[in-house]
Amino acid sequence: MRITQRTTMQTHLILGTMGHIDHGKTSLIAALNGFWGDGTPSEKERGITLDLSFSNLTQRDKNIAFIDAPGHEKLVKNMIAGAFGIDYALLVIAANEGVMPQTLEHLRIAYLLGIRDFIVVLSKCDLVKNTTLKKREAEIAMLFSNFQGLKYRLLNASIYDKTSIETLKSTLFSLPKLKRENLGFFRYYIDRSFSIKGLGCVVSGTLMDGDLSTQDKIWCCNLECNLNIKDIQSHNKNTKIAYNGVRVAINLQGISHHQLKRGYLLTKKGYLRGFDRIEVELESFSDVQHNSETMLYLGALRTTCRVLFLDSNKKFATLKTKIPLFSIFNERFILRDDTQTLGGGKVLSPIIDPMKKSQKLEYLKFLSNGDFKGAFSILLQAHKKGVGLIGTMQRFRIPQSKALAIAKEIPHCFVCEKALIAYPKHTRALVKEMIAKILAKNPNALLSATLLHQKQNFIAEEFAFDVLNELLAQKMLRKLESFFVSPKNSLQDTKSVEDYLYTTLYNALHHQGYAPLAPYNLYDSLDIDRKSGDAIFKRLTNEKKILRLSHKLFVCTEHLTKLLELMRTIIKKEGYLDLNNLKSHLNLSRKYLIAYLDYLNHFEDIENDNGKRRFK
Repeated sequence: MRITQRTTMQTHLILGTMGHIDHGKTSLIAALNGFWGDGTPSEKERGITLDLSFSNLTQRDKNIAFIDAPGHEKLVKNMIAGAFGIDYALLVIAANEGVMPQTLEHLRIAYLLGIRDFIVVLSKCDLVKNTTLKKREAEIAMLFSNFQGLKYRLLNASIYDKTSIETLKSTLFSLPKLKRENLGFFRYYIDRSFSIKGLGCVVSGTLMDGDLSTQDKIWCCNLECNLNIKDIQSHNKNTKIAYNGVRVAINLQGISHHQLKRGYLLTKKGYLRGFDRIEVELESFSDVQHNSETMLYLGALRTTCRVLFLDSNKKFATLKTKIPLFSIFNERFILRDDTQTLGGGKVLSPIIDPMKKSQKLEYLKFLSNGDFKGAFSILLQAHKKGVGLIGTMQRFRIPQSKALAIAKEIPHCFVCEKALIAYPKHTRALVKEMIAKILAKNPNALLSATLLHQKQNFIAEEFAFDVLNELLAQKMLRKLESFFVSPKNSLQDTKSVEDYLYTTLYNALHHQGYAPLAPYNLYDSLDIDRKSGDAIFKRLTNEKKILRLSHKLFVCTEHLTKLLELMRTIIKKEGYLDLNNLKSHLNLSRKYLIAYLDYLNHFEDIENDNGKRRFK
C-alpha cells in the first residue's frame, strides 16, 4: 500500500477462473503472469487453492485482474464470493479428464450470476491426442447448449507450450470492456479483510458500482458506522480514484480488520436500506421446497435464508434472513445446500413494501419485465401516504430523474420534485379529511402548507399547497393574507392575522400559568404553523411579556414575578429552597422545578449550595 505510483487511465477487465479441482487454473495463471496463487502453508502442502487469490496482467493501457477461485466441491462457497462482479469467466477444463462435476457447478453458478461471456481453456493439451481434443470440444459444445444465451471461445493450452500461452494472452487482451451500470454511488463487497504491519486494516474487493475516491466517506452498512480512507490501491498501484469495475484494496483508519468480515457492504451513507427479506425471481436446478432453509450467497455475503414461494410455479419467492440485506434491484444471488447449487436468480424487490399477496405478485411481474411504470402504479396503490422516490436507485436501479419522469406519466399522480415524493389520488382525500377535522375543532384555524406538513410529515408542502388551492377554487376555503381559512372564520380582513396570533398565543400561555406547553406543542394545539408562532414568540420576548427560561420553556413575565416572590418567601421561612420543598408548594414536574430553581442563579443575593438556594 506504500507504492506511490499513480494509476493512469486504463481499461480494466476482471476475469474469474473457474473449473474442477486439479484442472490447472492456478498453474495457468502462473504461466500468464508469474503469480502462483497457492500461497498459504496449507495450500502449498495440499497443492490446491483453498481460498480466493488475486493477481493481474498488464499490457500497455489494458489491465486484466484475475480472481482465481478454488475448484474443490467443499470450497464452492469461496468460489462464489469471487464470481460476483467479474466481466468474463475463464473456464478451465483439463483435456485429459474433460467435463467434471465442478465444471458443471461452476458454469451453473456463473450463469445464475448473469455472466454470459466465457473463455474456455482446454488445459494440459500436451497429455492427449488430437482425437481426444475433438471429443472434448464436442463435450463442451454439448455442455454450453444447456444454457441459453451463453457465448464462449475455445482455446487449447499447455503451460509447457509458450505459443499456446501467448495465444491465450493475446485473446484475453483483445476482450472488450463490458459496459457497467453506474448508479452514481459506489458499492463494494469485502471479500478479504486483513492487517499489514505499519498500515493497519486493509480490505479488498471489487468496485461493483460507482467510483471511489480517497476523499469519500465510507459507510459500512453491516456495522452502521462511518469509515475513513487512508489509501486506495488498485492492481498494486496507489491511486486517488478507483473506477467502477476494478479490484480495489482500501487501507482504512480507526477500525480493526477483525471487525470487518467477508460479505460486509461498503457504500455511501443514506443510499441503501437493509431488510431481513428480499423478493426475488428464482431459477432452480433442483426442487426447492417451500419454507426450506438454504444458504444464500449475495455478493461476497453468505448467510442462511428461508425460501417462501409466492406462486405455484415457484418463479417468485421471498427470501427471509436473520440479518439485514443491503441489496439492490437486479442483483444476482445463489442458493445452495451442503452439497449442491440449488438455483439462484435476481433480486426484484430489495425494499419490502406493505402489500397484499395479489398486489405483490403483480408488482414482481412488472419488475421482472422491467416495466417500472406498472410497478410504480402498484406501489401507489399500496402506499396510501405516497411513495418516496429517494430510494429509486436501490428499488429500481434507475436515477431519481428517471423515476420522476415515470411517476409523472401515471394518471392522477401528483409528483413533488423537491421532496421526491409521488402521491396517489387517495392521498389527496386523506389531506382533505385532515383539513376538515382541523376546521371542525377550530373554525378560526389559519391553514397553510407549512401547518399541514407540521401536522403530518408525510404531506410535502408542495402537495399541501396544491390541495389547499384546489379547495380554494371550489370555494370551500378563502384566503386571509397568506393563509387559507374556512368561509366561517370569524376573523375579518380588517384585523390582521398577526394581531390574532399575538393575542391567541399570549392568552394561551397566560392561561397555562407555571406549567406552559413547549412552543411547538402549543402551536400544534392551536393549529398555528411554527414559523408564524416563532415570530410571535420573538415579539412577545422582545416586549418582555414572556421570558425564556430554557430551550423549550417560555413563561409569562407576570407569572414569573409572582413565582419569584413565592420562592423568596420559602427561603425566608425555611432557610433554603430545593427540589423537595419547592415541589411541596408547587405540584409541578421536575423539568419546571429545575428551570425555576436555575432562574434564581441570576440573582446576586442568592447562592447555590449543592442544590439548595439560600440568601447570601
